[in-house]
Amino acid sequence: MVASSLEPLAEPRLRPLWSAVHRRLEETGGELAGVRVHLRGLGDEERMAVDRLLGVRSRGATLQVGLERLDSLLRDRVGVRLLEVVTSLVGPVRDRPGERAAAAGETEALWRSLVTHPALGRHPGLEAWLESLRRRGSWRRVEAPQETLRAVLDVLAQLPVASRRGRADLAAAVLGDAHALDDQSPVGRLVVGALAALAGAGPALRASERRRLWAEQGVVTDLTSSTVLTSGLRPIAVGPLTEAAGQWASAGIPLPIPLGAVQAERWRVPAGTLVSVCENPSVLAAAAGASLPVVCVEGQPSVAATLLLESLVEGGATLRYHGDFGAGGLAIANAVIGGIGAEPWRFSASDHGLALERARAAGIPLRALRGPVPEAVWDAALAPSVRAAGVEVEEELVIDELLEDLGLGAVSRAGGGQA
Repeated sequence: MVASSLEPLAEPRLRPLWSAVHRRLEETGGELAGVRVHLRGLGDEERMAVDRLLGVRSRGATLQVGLERLDSLLRDRVGVRLLEVVTSLVGPVRDRPGERAAAAGETEALWRSLVTHPALGRHPGLEAWLESLRRRGSWRRVEAPQETLRAVLDVLAQLPVASRRGRADLAAAVLGDAHALDDQSPVGRLVVGALAALAGAGPALRASERRRLWAEQGVVTDLTSSTVLTSGLRPIAVGPLTEAAGQWASAGIPLPIPLGAVQAERWRVPAGTLVSVCENPSVLAAAAGASLPVVCVEGQPSVAATLLLESLVEGGATLRYHGDFGAGGLAIANAVIGGIGAEPWRFSASDHGLALERARAAGIPLRALRGPVPEAVWDAALAPSVRAAGVEVEEELVIDELLEDLGLGAVSRAGGGQA
């Protein structure tokens, strides 16, 4: 209900004036001095109503009204201030400059608190990621951004974990919600984005790349997507899973072992057993039926592959590793040879030279190197040799020599290649 003293001011023909004044007061935070509103497109009756209120006869297409004068006029005529009028007739007047200043202050305080978070000491490149996030402004689109960003840093402060654990378990322990780090959750997406930035990866990540980023921090996204491919592996039976693996080996059938199985039982072979490790599944497929155990990491070792190989080494097995002579191949070999403790298997600079010579003599087309070639931790001459060649020599090109090492002759190789 409009107060009786304001009823004359509530007539519809004055509505454009009060709406314009309301907008202007919100823009100025209620400031009147030197502030004007510009009324454009008024109808004749609306203009006449404003003229009568102001006691003027206006001319021109635009009618300018000074708010300080209008406030004085209203106080003199009806005893109310301009702010009271527009609040009553249009609605509460927000102090938008004050709101913006307060929001800016809160934002500044938020980022000051974030850059002192312990996670930044654990991950030196994290401050640059936070600054990039702030600069792009994308963090503002996240629901409850302050709580979300702090949750992201709380998780990153726990990475890498001391011992491997599931992602849901980590989420429940740190955030109190087992699904808080799922792929589509705000915190999960931002944590993966931070890990990708720290690893120098691009923003568009496939599911396998997200799993790899988590795995590099010791976190398992689930117990079934991470597997390791084996052939002829006869572990010491300590339960139904390791017992079944031995039966698969006796049948000569390659066995993919899921992470859950690797974690459920202790996977060991008799001490001194030689286990051959390759990069590509085609090598393992050709070696099916060999008497010696073979493990295939299928590119960057999965969590399951890493745990299995570590368990074999702890039990006294000897690992030897071969992979592609290329940028990715040497990076993977550094993880298996340098990280897990395998020995190089026909994987030296001289082996690379022989493989390259045979491939070129046979007229086999070789692809150009894909990415920078890292130094090989086991052979200082290998990386320069690969860089000088400028091409990738894939593992399959030396498969005959690998199969010979596994005790497979020419006849057996033909059969194995068709497995």
